Amino acid sequence: MRNSTRSSLPRTLSLAGRYLALSAVSLVFLAPFVWMASGSLKTDAEFKAFPPTLFGSELRWDNFVRVFQLQPFGAQYLNSIVVLLLVCALTIVISTAAGYAFARVRMPAGNLVFLVLLSAMFIPIEATILPLFRMVVALGWIDTLTPVIVISGVISSAPIATFIMRQAFVSLPDEFGEAARVDGAGRWRTFLQIYAPMVRPSVASVLIYTAWISWNQFLEPLLFLRSTERLTVPVALTHFEDMAGPLWGVQSAAATLSVLPVVVLFLLAQRQVVAGLTEGGIK
Repeated sequence: MRNSTRSSLPRTLSLAGRYLALSAVSLVFLAPFVWMASGSLKTDAEFKAFPPTLFGSELRWDNFVRVFQLQPFGAQYLNSIVVLLLVCALTIVISTAAGYAFARVRMPAGNLVFLVLLSAMFIPIEATILPLFRMVVALGWIDTLTPVIVISGVISSAPIATFIMRQAFVSLPDEFGEAARVDGAGRWRTFLQIYAPMVRPSVASVLIYTAWISWNQFLEPLLFLRSTERLTVPVALTHFEDMAGPLWGVQSAAATLSVLPVVVLFLLAQRQVVAGLTEGGIK
């Protein structure tokens, strides 16, 4: 009995040390969000005070009201949600189909095409923004959400998402496809009914990654959107200012509201995301 107690003591201490280390790292990452949330309840003078304080003398909930008074923030918030949903849907459809094709379909020069696709991950969007802008003007898409959705879904997110999905399909056994072919299933049926349900953790990882890219994109909305009502949240956050400069408390309140959709989405898909990240290591 004593030996078992002694042997379990180092494990307990090791486990406690790990939890303490993880808690310390979590505090480092959570500190900016805590400061942002506390700043949303301060006046501008309290926000810039030195030494800084976590809470002001009075909780200024009216900062959240002013967010919607100074700008059509509700419409801008809705714009970002629409862009997020459509970009995620577009990216998942493209990356899942392309990932399956690269992994399971034998095509001429398939590996070369895949390498060319991967090279797109290393080209920053700023390097191609001028020809993209000219194309958007020629298509008459200025001041619409269309270029923001298409560019984000096809150029920004699809290459890395396709790589993730290809790796997920490659890790699956060939026997499933062979059994489906014996049963008379065609290519699309095999893809949709056999393989696609098996890569849901990877789809969840792609969903979170794409949502993060879409929600935070700044350059494309800044260039392509003109009307205040058409703006998305990242660009709208820069417009909360008056003659004296930025309204720090109101900006913090708007920023606090802006992180909620991605946080909620991650919490809902957390298990699938963790499974997707560990899937390759386990197999």
